[in-house]
Amino acid sequence: MGSEHSLQFAIEDDVWRRTVPKAVGYYLYQRCGVEVPYVHPVCHLDDARRRDNGEHVDEVGGWHDAGDLRKWMDVTMLNGIALLNLLCNVPQPRPGAATHQQLLEEVRHGNLYFLKMQDTDGKVWADTTGGVNGDNSDNHWTDNIVGTADDRYINTAKRSGTAAVFATLQALVAQCYAKADAAYARHCLDAGVHAWKAFDHPPKSTSDSAWWTFAACELYRATHDADCREQALLLGRDLLSRQNTAYLAGQHQVRGFWMDGNKPYVNLVNSALPPMALLELMETFTDADDRSKWKDAVALHVEDYLLPMVARNAWRIIPLGVFLGSPTPEIYRPRAGNLTYRYFYPVRQGFWWQGANCHLASNVPMLGWFSKYAGSQSGACVRLA
Repeated sequence: MGSEHSLQFAIEDDVWRRTVPKAVGYYLYQRCGVEVPYVHPVCHLDDARRRDNGEHVDEVGGWHDAGDLRKWMDVTMLNGIALLNLLCNVPQPRPGAATHQQLLEEVRHGNLYFLKMQDTDGKVWADTTGGVNGDNSDNHWTDNIVGTADDRYINTAKRSGTAAVFATLQALVAQCYAKADAAYARHCLDAGVHAWKAFDHPPKSTSDSAWWTFAACELYRATHDADCREQALLLGRDLLSRQNTAYLAGQHQVRGFWMDGNKPYVNLVNSALPPMALLELMETFTDADDRSKWKDAVALHVEDYLLPMVARNAWRIIPLGVFLGSPTPEIYRPRAGNLTYRYFYPVRQGFWWQGANCHLASNVPMLGWFSKYAGSQSGACVRLA
């Protein structure tokens, strides 16, 4: 620029690899229940007491949340799934990257806490230290002594989606540790199957339906159980039924997005989860009668929803989602008819909000994955991703 020159930097086809060691190394710094040299001393040995009856339950371990000291379940288990997917999909780590053994050790540390959060009925508690009433009251260091005033709380709510993520993770753990530690793999698989058997009703939400689809696929890979296959196919049909294939809200410009009941599906963390679940079904059950329907559903989502929506801005950024009118008192951009859209999460509908990085990151693997099957649309998928 003018007479100024930037520092030299490399442009590589696999530039994403440079970020992997930093992302993986982050988990070590987030460890809870142990000393992390140069970061913090041993911590939270008094986790935690139940919200409902005050009883102490050993929930020491796991990972702190992003930038704070709380320990969720559903979103934090995604980290275990991510690390194991890295292990499976990047077989030859580069110098400086975590070895397979280091990845296994890190997941085992996080999973110690996740396993403790399963109740005797197979269902899974929601979080430790998430606050008493959705507040930030548990976000603190403690004296590590059980029974004192600073003990943090366990949220004993049992949510279907949390159990589905748990079952998915445990089935994946069972497969990845089968050779390294068969006994541990069996223990985790039993926990995942226990959670699966405690799931006794159709999912209410689109997100839960997608997560149980992932759970069914991973459990089938780990067990080859015919029931997991049958339930996976049923869940796939449930997801197909939730897609908006007709034009909605008095417009004829976009369709193919998913619905959650009578409104469009908008989920900041699990943004692309429904089409990803259908791709997971395609990968797992290559002989299924519905396979072409799953592919067509994802293609409709990409071609009739994502591509028209990214055309709304010069940077081809995927909006967060579409809405019916203005469900909260803030700005919604008009699309057509009564359909609107936003790039950021509506902040006036609850007590929490966050940025859209996870929404964009959710769509990247979905689009990259679908590009393998997309034919003439594969290039568009790669450009979007």
